[in-house]
Amino acid sequence: MEDETPPPRRLTLKPREAAPPDPDRPVTGDGTAVTVRLMHLQNKLASEKPADTTGERFAAASPRPAAIPFKTAPAERASEPAPMDPAQSEEDQISIHRMLRANEMAARMAEPELIPMPKPRRSRRMRDFGFLVGAAAVAVGGLLLVFRHDREMVALAMFIVVFVAVILAWVIFGVMDRY
Repeated sequence: MEDETPPPRRLTLKPREAAPPDPDRPVTGDGTAVTVRLMHLQNKLASEKPADTTGERFAAASPRPAAIPFKTAPAERASEPAPMDPAQSEEDQISIHRMLRANEMAARMAEPELIPMPKPRRSRRMRDFGFLVGAAAVAVGGLLLVFRHDREMVALAMFIVVFVAVILAWVIFGVMDRY
């Protein structure tokens, strides 16, 4: 089998086609689209329609306990809106202050109790660091007593003390957690 090169793909844009408008869909401006003006007109026609033309399809409506808040007489529109149900007690009415108090109480109940935390224990890292560096210094000091006439050995001992101190400081304070 020989390797065949695939045919080159040519990418093109989609052709521009405008879909014809749906004849059953209402268009704004022809009077069939749902608009605020059309809804008001339908409400007005429904309120003017006599009661006997409603037909037998619907059950008799029970009387409403309160007036519908959105349908008001023209004289009432200029005045303040009437309450939905004037017979409501003060406990049943919506009160912003009562809601705020209830929210504050719920927030207080959801908060954890404030418990004083114990005083953090003093870290022993500094004590251990000082002990290890001191032990290294004593060991190097003992070697210096033996090789006190050799200056190179004194310089090497001082370098070892500094090197051990730096490595221990990095391990104890940088790598390890508090203990």
